Amino acid sequence: MTTATKQTGTAANKQTPEEHKKQEDKIDRQMKDSFPASDPPSFSGGKHIVGAPSERESDSPTADHPAVKDAEKKVKTGDAKVPHTY
Repeated sequence: MTTATKQTGTAANKQTPEEHKKQEDKIDRQMKDSFPASDPPSFSGGKHIVGAPSERESDSPTADHPAVKDAEKKVKTGDAKVPHTY
């Protein structure tokens, strides 16, 4: 079992030694190209999943859901709360 598998509990994150080296080389290049900038490289590994978790306990609201309709109405009429800025 690889370290990635131990950490996440899934086999999806297994990498061959060549893939790991390629990923490390890409990170190293980005770090070298960004030095001496104050921000780290924006490399995220490319293995992340966007969206709601698959174990989600409830379904996403649909466009005809009453809460969605109510929120849209508030936005259109200007009654929606304005987020505070600090």
